Amino acid sequence: MPVAVISGYYGFHNAGDEAMLYAMLEALGAAVPDLCPVVLSADPAYTSARFGVKAVDRADPRQVASELRRADLLISGGGGLLQDVTGPRSIVYYLGVVLLARALGCPVFFYAQGVGPVNTRLGRLLVRLVVGRGVERITVRDPDSKEELVRLGVDGGKVEVTADPVLGLDPGRFEGERGQKLLSGLGVDPKMPVAGVSVRPWAGQERFLPEIAGACDELASRGWQVVLVPMHSPVDDAACREVAALMRERAAVLEGGLDFADLLAVSAHLDLAVGMRLHFLIFAALFGVPPVGVTYDPKVNGFLKAVGLPPGLPVESLKREELFSRLWETAGNGGEIAGALKKKVAGLKEQARKNAAAVATILHGRHK
Repeated sequence: MPVAVISGYYGFHNAGDEAMLYAMLEALGAAVPDLCPVVLSADPAYTSARFGVKAVDRADPRQVASELRRADLLISGGGGLLQDVTGPRSIVYYLGVVLLARALGCPVFFYAQGVGPVNTRLGRLLVRLVVGRGVERITVRDPDSKEELVRLGVDGGKVEVTADPVLGLDPGRFEGERGQKLLSGLGVDPKMPVAGVSVRPWAGQERFLPEIAGACDELASRGWQVVLVPMHSPVDDAACREVAALMRERAAVLEGGLDFADLLAVSAHLDLAVGMRLHFLIFAALFGVPPVGVTYDPKVNGFLKAVGLPPGLPVESLKREELFSRLWETAGNGGEIAGALKKKVAGLKEQARKNAAAVATILHGRHK
């Protein structure tokens, strides 16, 4: 029975990352039925109970080394692990796990990684040395990530562009009554259009949150219901509450520690999605809900480009009039956009499946 250690931003209760883990485990289970996954998690008890896998403390080097020593493969990903916009800790941690794996004789596979921006000298050096020499095979979730790796000195021939693991999910599994019940509990009328809004704390939020609130007010004044959706609770909760408080019109806020499956279920009942969090936009696209991005990170535009939509509006220069104009135009073309989205997402679903297929190929080669 092959063993794979999975390293990513797991156990932090970020709905996007937990959905990625769910999607990865589902895809890996189909591609390698006898696989024994071990997840490095910030909350091993939660991860083990929620996903039915073995999980160990990602911050305990002895536990991590013990699992890598007996593993057939380290899967690093998915998600935007290699970036230093928020500081060097992310790159140092994730590439440190890669170095430990290689020191213990465990091969490494990058699973649908999102890469960049990497701006510091230390970050560039680590990526060039560790990824360029220590990773057996690499898949990335968008072309920009491949370009970033090549810019940093990694051989482009080792890098395959696939898609985010979440795009491999079957949306039909989340389209039941749960989402509508959660919205109804907030007083949302199912007969009226609903716009979901995802915001997060970020530099300059005292300027851009009022702009988002203003655009949402314009939307609400035209008969739309506005629901704020924290994707990473409690991290996003205050920013979502602030947008609702800044609005003149009524807005609802989803709270209460909902997990990724709940938020996927809610996304199925939206008519429009606007936001900063990448996976909120991905959740919406899975159900054919037209998304409008507010861009704080290149990964948002990378996804919008992949589904044939225009770039998001930059958060640092966001204006309520421009945002509302984009929202109103998108809502007006909602049917056409939804049809095109479903075709694009179907193609990306096939790309997402290639990630697990690559794992199966590596493990098959090791167990011949």
